[in-house]
Amino acid sequence: MWIWVLLIVVVLIVIGVALSRRQSTPVPDERLEEFDLQLTHEARVAIGTAIARRNKILAIKLYRQHTGADLATSKAAVDKWSKGVHG
Repeated sequence: MWIWVLLIVVVLIVIGVALSRRQSTPVPDERLEEFDLQLTHEARVAIGTAIARRNKILAIKLYRQHTGADLATSKAAVDKWSKGVHG
């Protein structure tokens, strides 16, 4: 019985390690620029304010709402904005 429990624990650990090492595909800058061009001045201000207040989740949410971008693209854009490089 304890062998099965140990086996299940080992399998869960292996799966957890594999998932944590998974790399996401980087979003091309051209794709980010396409979405940035869709933003109105008000949307840029709102996203910039959220970033300045260190509320990255809100910034990503606002970016998604205003551009229709997926989560990965929105996160990449907000990360880029956070570093001071934005469209």
